[in-house]
Amino acid sequence: MSKRSAVVVGAGLAGLTAAFELDRHGWEVTVLEARDRVGGRTWTQALANGVPIEMGAEFVLPGNTELVALAAELGIGTVDKGMRYGTREPRGGAGVDEPTLMAGVSVLREALARIDAVGGPEPSAAELIESLDIDEGAREAILARCEISAATDAAGVPAGELSGLAAIDDSPSPGLAGGNQSLALRLAERLGDRVHLNEKVEFINWSETGLAVCTESGAIFDGEGCVLAVPGTVMGEIQFAPALPEAKAEAFAGLRYGHAAKLFVPLLEPAPPGAVMCVPERWWSWVQSGADGEPLPAVHCFAGSPLALETLEIEDGPERWLRSLAELRPELALDPDQAVLSTWDDDPFVRAAYSISPDADLTAALIEPVGPFRFVGEHTAGEFSALMEGAVRSGRRPDLWE
Repeated sequence: MSKRSAVVVGAGLAGLTAAFELDRHGWEVTVLEARDRVGGRTWTQALANGVPIEMGAEFVLPGNTELVALAAELGIGTVDKGMRYGTREPRGGAGVDEPTLMAGVSVLREALARIDAVGGPEPSAAELIESLDIDEGAREAILARCEISAATDAAGVPAGELSGLAAIDDSPSPGLAGGNQSLALRLAERLGDRVHLNEKVEFINWSETGLAVCTESGAIFDGEGCVLAVPGTVMGEIQFAPALPEAKAEAFAGLRYGHAAKLFVPLLEPAPPGAVMCVPERWWSWVQSGADGEPLPAVHCFAGSPLALETLEIEDGPERWLRSLAELRPELALDPDQAVLSTWDDDPFVRAAYSISPDADLTAALIEPVGPFRFVGEHTAGEFSALMEGAVRSGRRPDLWE
């Protein structure tokens, strides 16, 4: 009996995970990737001084069990960064000490519990934070945490997301050994020559029983099924004949994405691991340790929300951000000449950071199969959207091969 065949469009974590699972379940798989590398929004590079940096996705958060399990299956462990995603010293703005901040977080948690208990219309994160009877410095810090992590204005974030976006705790937040891209590289290694780079998909001719996928190079790949593992921001650039149903097009049109940037600066002298957040400008920075537990000589920075990108003048390069970093963290011995700036918007195959909290109805509409097509990606992962965990979970959905 011949194998069923599938074409997977996109070699990020979602696409490669899907291809790996399809292969494991007896499918003949072809993976097409527009870039000259695998990994999508996981891309590990290094500074001039050798410190590894994550140009895209950074942290493995509590509850990211599928990501860790798949990595372990492929022989990849995790490395504690020596700092915590949920612990950031707020600086700037009205100012707040730790006890006052934690008191504000406690009030926030109580408010979220009441919303869960009562049900009904859910306010935005901005509305809920504004309604809290807490210290103004704590309010500013919580709002900043939300907007940085969501990579958008809190007015567009459901209040329920605050339990994760504004989480302030000491939970471990490691990375993958060898860098987060190591998972994509290991998956691609397992798939071998079935992964085709520099093959941008332009046109897909399909019926209920099969399809032909045409790429910019002129190549044509046939299959009985197709897994579309591309961000919603660029889905519209693929032409379908016949066109996808209007409901599917509307679902992708309703998907919103955040925008963010990262800055990496070598350090001339070691500094202890830890994190500091710039409250007014909506960005945070951290120094982390390596696999040996010793501090790495670099500071990593992440800016989320349109306010941050505009304030830091990201479109003009790293200079404004470097000045702000020097002012925020005078204790660090920066080497600004070797700084590296990364933005997802510069990547023509993403043009954004990650999805913003798709609700249950939108998630269901995004996942809904169409003929031979199945749809994966972090944007289809419900509560795990915007995370590497979401990408992996979407690629392990049984409906892809059943």
